[in-house]
Amino acid sequence: MNLTQKLKIAWAKSDGTSIREHTDKLLENLKLLRSLYGEDIEKACPVGLRSYLWKALEFACEYHDYGKLHCKFQREVVKNHIYPDNKKVERVRHNLISPLFMGNIEDEFLRDISALVVIHHHEAEAGNDVEKKVEKVAQEEFSISIPPWHKRLLRRSEYEALEHLSDRHNKPLEELRSFYILLKGLLLRIDHASSNKDIERLEVEPIRDVAKVIKDKKGFELNDLQEFVLKNRDKDLLLSAPTGYGKTEAGFIYLEGKGFFTIPVRTSANALYLRAKDLFGEKAGLLHSTALNFLIEEHRNHLTGLIVDYEYARNFSKALLVCTPDQLFPFVFAYKGFEKSLAILSYSRVVVDEFQLFEPHTLGFLVEGIKLAKKAGAKVMLMTATVPEFIREDLPDFTEKVFDNPKPRHNLKLIKDSVLSENALRLIKEKSQEGKVLVILNTVRRAVDLYDALKKEGLKPNLLHSRFIQLQRKQKEKEIESFFKNENCGIWITTQLAEVSLDLDADFLITEYSTPDSLFQRLGRVNRKGEKQVKEPNAYIFTEDCSGIGGVYRKSIHEYSKGKLQDGIWTEQDKRNLLSHIYSRETLSKIDPKYMEDYSKAKEYVRDIWNTLGLISQESRKKAQELFRDIHSITVIPIYYKDKVEALIQNYKNSTEKEEKIQALNQILDYTFSIPAYMSKDNMLERIKGLESFNLYWLKAPYDEEKGLAELREDPELSLDNVW
Repeated sequence: MNLTQKLKIAWAKSDGTSIREHTDKLLENLKLLRSLYGEDIEKACPVGLRSYLWKALEFACEYHDYGKLHCKFQREVVKNHIYPDNKKVERVRHNLISPLFMGNIEDEFLRDISALVVIHHHEAEAGNDVEKKVEKVAQEEFSISIPPWHKRLLRRSEYEALEHLSDRHNKPLEELRSFYILLKGLLLRIDHASSNKDIERLEVEPIRDVAKVIKDKKGFELNDLQEFVLKNRDKDLLLSAPTGYGKTEAGFIYLEGKGFFTIPVRTSANALYLRAKDLFGEKAGLLHSTALNFLIEEHRNHLTGLIVDYEYARNFSKALLVCTPDQLFPFVFAYKGFEKSLAILSYSRVVVDEFQLFEPHTLGFLVEGIKLAKKAGAKVMLMTATVPEFIREDLPDFTEKVFDNPKPRHNLKLIKDSVLSENALRLIKEKSQEGKVLVILNTVRRAVDLYDALKKEGLKPNLLHSRFIQLQRKQKEKEIESFFKNENCGIWITTQLAEVSLDLDADFLITEYSTPDSLFQRLGRVNRKGEKQVKEPNAYIFTEDCSGIGGVYRKSIHEYSKGKLQDGIWTEQDKRNLLSHIYSRETLSKIDPKYMEDYSKAKEYVRDIWNTLGLISQESRKKAQELFRDIHSITVIPIYYKDKVEALIQNYKNSTEKEEKIQALNQILDYTFSIPAYMSKDNMLERIKGLESFNLYWLKAPYDEEKGLAELREDPELSLDNVW
C-alpha cells in the first residue's frame, strides 16, 4: 500500500475522519483565509520572507498530521485495531514523526521552517533521546532513515532551533521569529477550526459598509467623532470622548472587515453585543467567561443554532467579536499556543474601550499587549473618557483627538458628611419626590446598609449589586433599566455595576466619593444627553466615611483628589484637566509611588518574557487569564438553594442530548454569582459534587432574597471587595 492510499485509510480523528480528509479540510480553510484576508496577512509578514509565506503554510497544512500513520496512534484511535502493532517501537508523538515525509521539498529553507512548525504545533520534547525514538520508528515502521536536517530540529528546543535556522539560512533572527510566529499561529488557527465539527469554515464573511449600515438602520447621520474615525481607519487612534457621545458606533466603524471590540465589564459586553447583532446579524459574536449563559438566556428557543454560533465565537471566527480583554490579550504571557492569537491579529482590528478602569499592573500588561498586537499587524483604536499622560507617552505613535460635548451636563454639590447620615437620608427622600434618583456606593456592604436605613424611614428603595444570584440579578437589571426609561420618581441603590455597565439616565445622582475617574464615570449616568437644566445641583457627593477606601480605591488618590473637587458646574474639559493632573507621572510619583511601580513592573515582566521567548511557553491559557484579571473570583451557589440546585444537577446528569444538557446547565448557573478569591480561606466553600469540571462551590453564608449576600468579611488590605 503506497503513502497516498494509507492517508485515505488511516484515521486522523476518533470519529473515523481520515488523515486525507482532515488535511483537505485544512487546505480548504487555507484557501478561504487567503481569499478573505490574504492581503492583510502579507502586509503583516516581514518583507524579506513574504515570498515564502503561503507555500510554507501550505506545506505545514499538508504534512502536519502525516505522523498519525504511526501504528501506536492508529491503535489508539481506531477501535477495531485494523493496524498491526509494531512492538519494537515506543509510542511517539505524531508531530515529531510528520517531518519524515517532507524530504521531497526542494527548497531547504521552506522545508526546515515548515517542519519546525509541524513539530511544534503540538507539545514537543527535544533532545537526543527524542531523536533516537523517532529514528527507531522511521526504520522499524516506515523503513526509512531520519534525515540530518530532521535530527537537527529534534535535538533543539523550539526557539533554539529557530536561532539555528537563522544562522544556517542567513535570515535575520528578529524577522525570522516574527515570520515563524505568524506561520505557526496560522497553522494552529486553521487546524483547530478544521477539527471543530460544530463549524463549517474558518472565517465568516467580513463586515463591509459599516457607516452605511449604521445610517440606514439607526436613521441618523454620523457625528464628528464617527466621521473622524471613518476618515482615519488607516491609523492607530487614541480618542477621548464623554459618555453618550456615540463611541460604540465609532468603534463599529473602525472594526470594518474583521475586529475585536474589547470592554472590561461582562455586563457591558453583553449590551454591546446586542447592539452589534442588531446591526450585523450573525457576523457578530460574544465571548467572555459567562457568555454562553447569557446567550442561552437570550435564545432559549434556538439552542441548536446557538451552540454553533457560540463555537464560531470561541474559535474567533466571527467578523466582529465583542469580548473582555482577558479573552484576547493574555498572549502577552506567551502561554502555549499564543501564536494563534497573534496570527489572528495580523489581519484584524482591535478597539479597546474604557481601559482606564484597570488597576496599574493590568494596565501595564495591556499596554505591552497593544504594542505586540500592532507589531503583529493589527490596527488598534483606544477609546476612553480621558487618557492618562503616561499611557500617551508609552503609546506615542497613535493619532490622538479629543471630542467634547459642548453642553455642560453636571452641577456638583459636595457634602462633608457620610452617605449614611441623617442629612443624606433626608436628601435622598427629598430628591426621590422630585425625580429619579440613582445612588451609587463603593461597596456591597454600604449599599445594603443604606437600603436598610431608607426602609426604616418608610421609603421603598430598590437594590442592585453583584451578590445576587444570576436569576435575580438579570431580573433586577431589566427593572432598573425600565425604571429610568419610564418612571417619574423613585430610588435605586447600586454599586459600580451601574457606573460601568448599565445604560441609565437619572435626574439626580447621590454618591459617596471614590476617586475622580470613578466619580466621572458615575456622572455619566445623570443627564446623560445634556438636555436637562444644570442651574441647580444634579450630583451630590458625600466626602466623609467613604467605604472601600484602601481596598477598592487607592487611598492616596482618594485623599489627594478630594481636595481638588469643588461645587458647581463641571465641563468635560474640567474633568479631563483634573484627571490629566492626577494621573500624570509627576503627581502619581508624589502621592502614590506604588501605582507607577506596579505599572512599570508589569511592563518589564512582559518584556522579559518576550526577550526569553520559548522558555515559559508551557504557561497555560487559564493561568494567563488569571494574571490578566483585576478580580480573582470564585463562582459560588448559596447553600440556601442547595435542594433546588441538587435536583437541577440530577437533571443535568440524566440529560443525553447536547441541547438538553446545556439547558440544564444554564438553569444551574442561574443560581450562581462570584465572590473574591480570598473567601476560600474562610472555610465557607465546599466543592459541588457532580460539577467538578465547572469549578463551582457551595457558599456557606446567609443569603437573603431581598438583599442578596451582604455578610462577607471586609478587608481593606485586599484588592476589590467584589464591589460590583
